[in-house]
Amino acid sequence: MKLFSITCFLFLSFLSLFAQGSSELGLPTSETRSFSEAIATNIKRYRENSKLAYNTEDLERAQFLYDSLVNKVLVGTHFDNFSVNEYRSQEPFKFEEFKKPIYLKTSALWAEPNDSELKALNDIASEFGDIIDFVILYWESPETIREARKEFDSNITVLYVDERQNTNTAIVPILKHSIGLPSIILMDEERKVINIRKNVSPTFIQSPITEEVSVYGEFNTPDTEEQFVHSYGVYFDFLSKNVTEIINKM
Repeated sequence: MKLFSITCFLFLSFLSLFAQGSSELGLPTSETRSFSEAIATNIKRYRENSKLAYNTEDLERAQFLYDSLVNKVLVGTHFDNFSVNEYRSQEPFKFEEFKKPIYLKTSALWAEPNDSELKALNDIASEFGDIIDFVILYWESPETIREARKEFDSNITVLYVDERQNTNTAIVPILKHSIGLPSIILMDEERKVINIRKNVSPTFIQSPITEEVSVYGEFNTPDTEEQFVHSYGVYFDFLSKNVTEIINKM
């Protein structure tokens, strides 16, 4: 039941990403728009068209809609300078404080990285943290995050948003409920969006989720030794390609 609920949530979040191409909608260029404006202006139509594509099992059309959303609507927009909180200090933090290009991953505890993803992320951040700001943004309270007990590299900034305390910030519900979790957003040093991707999911046989599994990070169950080797390679390759894309824009 838990696995079914998680699968449904991922499907709906992924569904919301698919969009009507800007050429079909006659949208203005992304250069003059903020990230939240670009989504909010046409999110209803994005959902309608992507839902139709899935209902008719037209996966090629669905992929086209997603590519149109990212490449023609969101890439080139400026990521909003909204207020979040730094996990360790719990002090307010704005995105304008980042001065380097940004690798942002939005997440939640049910999508906590398992050991192989965490190791790959820490290795990449350790190597490229001097030129890129690596950021994990949780949609959780600080007390809840603390229970996850993940050890991120010192080059990774952990932020959080408690949505109940940010109801007047337009980008918070847009990021969480329209883009879906977990997502990767790549930005240059001026917070201009370079690309957006869904987090990679390595394919391997997992142990079934049971009532004994911890409620934290249950989407990514612990790696066996064999899974760790396979998954680490997949995650590291995915992260390396994203970092390369950022560097190429520098």
